[in-house]
Amino acid sequence: MGRAGWPRQFDATGWTFGSILVYAIRMPANANIDRFALFGEDDRQVFPEFVHIESISQRSRLYDWTITPHAHPGIFQILLLHAGSGILATDGLETGLRPGAMILLPAGCVHAFRFASDAEGAVLSIALDLFHDPRMALLCAGALQSGGGPRVAFLPLDSAAFLRLQWVLDDISMMLAQDRSGKLPDSTAARIALLLTLAEEACATQQGEALSRRENPRERLADRFRNLVDAHFRESWTVADYARALGTTRPTLTRACRAVLGKAPAEIVHDRLLLEAMRGLTYSSATVSQIANDLGFAEPAYFARFFKTRAGMTASAFRTNRSWLSGGK
Repeated sequence: MGRAGWPRQFDATGWTFGSILVYAIRMPANANIDRFALFGEDDRQVFPEFVHIESISQRSRLYDWTITPHAHPGIFQILLLHAGSGILATDGLETGLRPGAMILLPAGCVHAFRFASDAEGAVLSIALDLFHDPRMALLCAGALQSGGGPRVAFLPLDSAAFLRLQWVLDDISMMLAQDRSGKLPDSTAARIALLLTLAEEACATQQGEALSRRENPRERLADRFRNLVDAHFRESWTVADYARALGTTRPTLTRACRAVLGKAPAEIVHDRLLLEAMRGLTYSSATVSQIANDLGFAEPAYFARFFKTRAGMTASAFRTNRSWLSGGK
């Protein structure tokens, strides 16, 4: 493939899976990651009953709505976005956020945010030790097993799940504002346990829906194609090559991709190339020519035209715009 027949449309946020925008990236392996109790504060000792709640805007506006890569040792966080938009970046994924997004961040998970200036919602921070409190331990087992990476669910703003989560967060905020004694009251502990249980159920429901969609033959073929693209996108395979490897025909593959992913197979391959180019420009010191060669472009000029056509900006401009994720303060 000569990289000449590029699609004319590009979603600048990345790949589109349903209505969720996602593209895979990696944090720089040698980055010095800040460790905070709360972002911007010293990495002080976290007390066993530490609970803190604040609005997204309260802290984000102090840092021009950009929260650079960092981690919270010993603290579990849950965020609920009810207005505006943003980006969550973690090791391996960058996810576009919209109203209704719920994010669970395990302790120690390296992450970064960039919010729009109209973003609003709540951020609840909880000492990991609190999960072992007898008042919460049984109900919070699921949250403790969430693994090393974040979990994101997108809930309709008028859904019962979102409204319950928002109500409980508001109630916790009101109770914490009224009680300054330092000891976590039983009623507050119960509400936190309820909140985490509701959050766990919301994540499980969305995962179950995704599994049922993959039972569809077209879903399975599209998933297999996407996995094959990940393995061979540097090798200039044609759509016919992919269809042959999948044991299907080109028209069948095209119908599956359009039905499931909303794009033709060639567009998906080009999206994957662009995605890897974005990775290289964001997280490596490789030159544009080196990135072009790594992706199989015969000439850097071909790559330059490919990137500008699809991203709407030059590769160097994109690298400058993405510098916030390099760990710079």
